[in-house]
Amino acid sequence: MLNLKNLKVLILEQNNLLKLTTNSLDQNNPEIKYKVITKDKVSNSIIGTALSNIKETTLVIKSGIVLNLTNKDLPSKRKLNKYDICVSRQAVFIDHERIKVHYPYVKGKLHKKILDLSIFIINPKKWDYIPKKDTGIISGKKKLIMPRYMNHKDDVLFSEESTAAIDALHYGVLGEQASVYNYVNAIEKNKINVLETYAYCFDKLLPYIKGLPKKEKDRVKYLGNKTKIRISNTREKLHELRNL
Repeated sequence: MLNLKNLKVLILEQNNLLKLTTNSLDQNNPEIKYKVITKDKVSNSIIGTALSNIKETTLVIKSGIVLNLTNKDLPSKRKLNKYDICVSRQAVFIDHERIKVHYPYVKGKLHKKILDLSIFIINPKKWDYIPKKDTGIISGKKKLIMPRYMNHKDDVLFSEESTAAIDALHYGVLGEQASVYNYVNAIEKNKINVLETYAYCFDKLLPYIKGLPKKEKDRVKYLGNKTKIRISNTREKLHELRNL
């Protein structure tokens, strides 16, 4: 497992939610050193921006993602260094035999090869050039796929109400042990539905809203309080039962 003192984090500012990320790191993982790349320095290529600003294996994240890491969450540096990139798939349930069949009805071209570049670990020594775009750039690279708890993220099946409420609840329960809360897309939307409040642990973001612009702070508070009132107690108790 990777000692967090040896972890480097690069934050790419891509929205007005930067304080969620920096506050979470300062509170939960003060031992981690991080660097922020401001909006004007983020290029058309997320991978290119990352490679231009790092010299060693680094966790790269989009602003607005909340981190609560432990030493057990990440593989050893020796293992990470064997791969070009460690990344998760865009479709959370693309490997789930029952749930994955719903994707073609809401987003037909979503498949295993479409990856989520809002969070990834990249080894610059495996890249011999800096790309100017991200399309197709990872296809020939050696990839390590992140587990769901490492990137507890929003998903189109919830936003399009295309799966059962019990699936949303089970995913929310999984969020109780997550080390990453990645709900930027949901926060920036105008509306969320009931499935999204079951699936996403918005209440976990509430301790990190200090310093956010008023609009974004009010939005996160609204979402966090909605899940806190509606589902968080049930979610926490179900998680406790699973771990008895």
